[in-house]
Amino acid sequence: MDSLTPGLLVVARYRLEEPLAADLLGVQSWAATDQILDRPVRVSVIEGSDTALTLDAARRAALISDPHLTRVLDVLHDGGRDVIVTEPYTGTTLADLVEAGPLSAGAARAIIGSAAKALEAARRRGVHHGALRPSSIRVRDGVVRVTGLGIDGTVPQTRTPSTGDEASREDSLALVALLYYALTGVLPAAAYPTAALDPEAPALAHLAPGDPVVPPRDLVPGVPNDLDTLCVVTLGPHDDGPHTPGELVHELAPWDEEDIPVSASEPVVQAPPAIPPATGVTRQSVRAFGSAAAPSAGSTMPGTPPPAGPVRRQSTGRIPRVTAAGQAAGVGLGAVAAGAAGAGAGAASASEAAGGSTGAGSTGAAATTVLPAGSSAASSTSAAPAAQPQFGMFSGDTSSATTAQRPVAEPGAPMSTKERAKRFHFNPTPVILALMVILLVVGGVLAKNTLFTDYAPVIVQPEGRPGATPPADETPAPENPDDPAPTVAPPAQVSPVVLSVEEVALPGSVADDHPELADRAIDSDAQTAWYSLTYKTANFGGFDRGVGLLVTLEKPAPISSVFLSTNNTGGAVEIRAAGASDPAGGTLLASGPLQPETSFSIDPAVETSTIVVWLTELPQVSPGEFRANIYEIAVS
Repeated sequence: MDSLTPGLLVVARYRLEEPLAADLLGVQSWAATDQILDRPVRVSVIEGSDTALTLDAARRAALISDPHLTRVLDVLHDGGRDVIVTEPYTGTTLADLVEAGPLSAGAARAIIGSAAKALEAARRRGVHHGALRPSSIRVRDGVVRVTGLGIDGTVPQTRTPSTGDEASREDSLALVALLYYALTGVLPAAAYPTAALDPEAPALAHLAPGDPVVPPRDLVPGVPNDLDTLCVVTLGPHDDGPHTPGELVHELAPWDEEDIPVSASEPVVQAPPAIPPATGVTRQSVRAFGSAAAPSAGSTMPGTPPPAGPVRRQSTGRIPRVTAAGQAAGVGLGAVAAGAAGAGAGAASASEAAGGSTGAGSTGAAATTVLPAGSSAASSTSAAPAAQPQFGMFSGDTSSATTAQRPVAEPGAPMSTKERAKRFHFNPTPVILALMVILLVVGGVLAKNTLFTDYAPVIVQPEGRPGATPPADETPAPENPDDPAPTVAPPAQVSPVVLSVEEVALPGSVADDHPELADRAIDSDAQTAWYSLTYKTANFGGFDRGVGLLVTLEKPAPISSVFLSTNNTGGAVEIRAAGASDPAGGTLLASGPLQPETSFSIDPAVETSTIVVWLTELPQVSPGEFRANIYEIAVS
């Protein structure tokens, strides 16, 4: 482990970047980069005399997919090092959240409930945590993640990890202790596994084993009664409270995901700044044109589309503005765009009587006249009438707007290219349809003639060329008895091709270990596996049962060898030419113990369409646990 340096490539794939803090014995963690997928990962190098238990737990944890669990991406061995690759540990730990003060009851219920829900999904697959502590639960962007599943509890070499119901109870106790910690800021000993922690890691203030647990409501007023009772009963001296994470989920439900704190990594959406009021310059909407006191008729009816926006100047591209003097004189944006010199004193009745054609204001205030590009601007009011017809589109008469936008061509004027294209547009659809119909008819006639035409068998001449059909009265020449008999080529060898695989059990029993995982034994993925249930003894816990995998080929073929890829050592397996009705019967082809990579030879080869990989004895995977794993099956 001392030889690890930044920039080192592990398995020629993971480049180490920088060391990370780890609070467990026998593990060194690094931030790394996956060179193939170009993604950040966390590389944990496991140290110790017996790392097989940790690697096996990591492989089983990799089979569990849950949004609240940090995924195990790879388990490998490189240059004398045992390495586990996981997703990066991101977010704020529960310890950092509580450091600022106890959490609200809703936040504590949601965080611990989400973690318990994820650990219940893992428990149903036979995987436990074993070392839950405040650093094992992280929150990022309102999502709770549990880190170190199946790995942290097996890394320390100072104790033997618990299994089965005992491990489920330990995880449940630790979760309730973390709930107590989130509510009060006081950490019970059940969530502080001192035997697993590195003595050099920063220590948290915690209760010693055997110290009485004070009810949370005595420390923090306002804790709900159900949470207070749950903590007191579970952390008390009696074996009460939930024994599995699933029971704890039932005790905490329901909770609101919105109560989960949001970490600082989530960007804060800033409110848009308020628009300051205009000073000195006032804009008038086109909607108000023609009436200074009320909107035009029909503008407030439901479904009425909004009026067109103001038109920009052709020369500068800017929207005309009305000055303070023009505002006082009652000149609107529409009147300015229409080229009027003034709109009068701002009285609506005067503009309606004039039909929007008033040329000058009665107050004599100067107004700015906007003219099209290329025309001159006049400061006097006499220039307004000449400019008005060119901007009739802003008046109340819609017909004048149409006339101004679409000028009518004079009689006899040549048509433009666009108008000529519209008039002489060619539609190819009828021609294409007619050609397709003709092709269909011709093709049908040819097919009919070919189908019903008489034909005669082709005679192959000795030199290999086809000849004509012999006449009916012609008798073929007798064969020469001295000629050697033609050589018949042997039939081509049929290679076995696996079609499917399924879990089978003894007659009269149900295959209920993990039948949904049987396809993983032939998916060509070394990271996925079918595995049996976990038993206390190698003979299936003393029950009269057996389990195996039925491999079906596409068609009968000779089989000379069967290859098994497992991570087991020990046990016993039989290769039988049998079917689903009697998997332990049929013909015994080969047998022996399991190895990480085991090849069974069958001599002579046996032609069959199904074989059964039948387990008669389970290998030991940890103290008191027996289970078989099959990652891949290959036949040849």
